[in-house]
Amino acid sequence: MQAKSLVESLDIEQILPPCYQSYRRLLVDGLCFFLGRLPAHRLAEIVSDQIKLPDDSVFADRVFALLHRCPTLHKMGQVIARDRRLSRELRQRLQRLESVPATIGLGDLPSDVVQEIENMDDIEMSGSPLAEASVALVLPFTWRGSSTNDPQHGVFKVLKPGVEERLFEELEILAELGPFLEQRCEHYGLPGLDYRETLDSVARLLRQEVHLEREQRHLTEAAESYAQDAKLVIPRLLPFCSSRITAMERIEGGKITDVKLGRSSRIKLADLVFETLVARPFWSPGEACQFHADPHAGNLYSTPDERLAILDWTLVGRLDKEQRIDLVQIVLGGITLNEAQVCRAVSRLGRTLPDESRLRDHVRAALREIRQGRLPGFDWSQRLLDGVATSTGMSFPENLMLFRKALLTLSGVVEDITTAASLDRVMLNQGLRQFSNEWPSRMFADPSSRSHGTHIANVELMELAGSWPATVSAYWQGLWRDGLDKLQRLQDR
Repeated sequence: MQAKSLVESLDIEQILPPCYQSYRRLLVDGLCFFLGRLPAHRLAEIVSDQIKLPDDSVFADRVFALLHRCPTLHKMGQVIARDRRLSRELRQRLQRLESVPATIGLGDLPSDVVQEIENMDDIEMSGSPLAEASVALVLPFTWRGSSTNDPQHGVFKVLKPGVEERLFEELEILAELGPFLEQRCEHYGLPGLDYRETLDSVARLLRQEVHLEREQRHLTEAAESYAQDAKLVIPRLLPFCSSRITAMERIEGGKITDVKLGRSSRIKLADLVFETLVARPFWSPGEACQFHADPHAGNLYSTPDERLAILDWTLVGRLDKEQRIDLVQIVLGGITLNEAQVCRAVSRLGRTLPDESRLRDHVRAALREIRQGRLPGFDWSQRLLDGVATSTGMSFPENLMLFRKALLTLSGVVEDITTAASLDRVMLNQGLRQFSNEWPSRMFADPSSRSHGTHIANVELMELAGSWPATVSAYWQGLWRDGLDKLQRLQDR
């Protein structure tokens, strides 16, 4: 009952934008379920935080206090903090979750972690903790390497005290929350989304957050991948890492959304963000491409020399070659207004089979947008998949959902840098560069091979070049069908 009273007092449903008004009761039920299953002492801490806030505290402050207490909710807040469908005031409060001022220090850590740091040679702690993340604490230090006597600056990343216990308590609740939400969807007459698998996927990802050795491997891979790019900075690992401590160089600078730059510099920075974190991995020829799966603004810094620093590589995802091929096929189907091609590619991407009739209806609606002037680019294809998931009940593999989540987060971050950026423009430019680089090898490749970084076979390029008569025909047939549909709707009124 205490959890329900807390949620009702917060009027939490207003966190959802008007376009999701039908899901507000589901949100309230889900949060009541989640909080009501926390251990009593944790729920008491959350209620105590709310009581301590001033009586005139605004909604955004109360939401921040709630999310910060729970690692899983803290991560959710980071994901939606740049979503422009939320109110400006709420977004500003949630953005504080990207890098929270530390409330704990070295002395609060477990004694064995403190002892491990104190036993390190040539290490000197240099001030208060820099920040708290959802599960970790960042501590600054200086050290003197063997090659120089000049002090070098680094940071230790360690888990916050008790965070593993709190996280796993919440992950157990998430396992029960999925079936509960599916039941409530049926009760409210909402689309039957696969909450069970989605929340299981979220849980598997969040478990990675407490495995520091995993991030150390990801940092090594990222450093190798971006070694030749002078515009990027990946934190260098230092020789003090262990299973409980990640030691790396300290990166100077600030969040890319906060730096003071001119308009042209901001556009260049935004394009660099999209190019580095989306386009380059996507257009790589390898069987699996690695992407940063947690690109909120607290993990993206602009350095004093205007380079892009990419921090916190705990969460990393990979897109398979076949998935990238199908994503390209959706765009090609959009360009040629080929409904069947788009439907086939979407079906192959799915983890479950879609309702064929609903899928065709949704693809037709998406192609209608193109006839009305929308660019059939990467952004269009991602919104198409969003719509298919919500309207047909189709679910997609975990890595594809993680990629979409990262893309939504990144898009919000980029919009806060500049509204003049365009993911489609960056994807097209990088794709053309990749095509130019691979052109010599295409001359000797199997015509049906999609091994290239652009994921398109030579025979498909020839078919695309010769498809314009069919595309023109599909365009006019579609316009005729659109007109008849509009006339029918007018007659039905």
